Amino acid sequence: MTDTPKNFQPVFQGGLTPHGAGFRFVDRFENSTTESGIGWKHLDGSEPFFADHFPGQPLMPAVLLVECAAQAAGVLLMKDSEDPNTPLFLASIDHFRVLGPVIPGDTLETHIAVIKEFGSLIQVQAECRVRNVPVARGLIILSRNLVGKERPQT
Repeated sequence: MTDTPKNFQPVFQGGLTPHGAGFRFVDRFENSTTESGIGWKHLDGSEPFFADHFPGQPLMPAVLLVECAAQAAGVLLMKDSEDPNTPLFLASIDHFRVLGPVIPGDTLETHIAVIKEFGSLIQVQAECRVRNVPVARGLIILSRNLVGKERPQT
């Protein structure tokens, strides 16, 4: 992998990831090394999922913590690809555990570290934290290819 500026930001129509504004879970990203970094997402409470996920006691859905990890890993990994504007895709979620709540007003820090690469797949360790306290952690695998993009006709 090559060295890149600490605050590398690929250009995706106003965001760090190829997702639309309503599904971006990385506001800011900084590399720690070429194979690790931290993504931040501030949750001000206006996010639509807070309204209906345990009304009165809103919690960020666990599946969105996994998405935060995948997006932060994607930002880290896209910088070293031949085309940094080509997205990666979530291929596997392994040993992911939710350790605590994420609520409106929290700023989620997602710490990412590449474990290994094998072909078009990249295994990444992720840990989500709020105020430096782990709230979720696990392994994910991203793919440089969209697996299963051709579906059999039924």
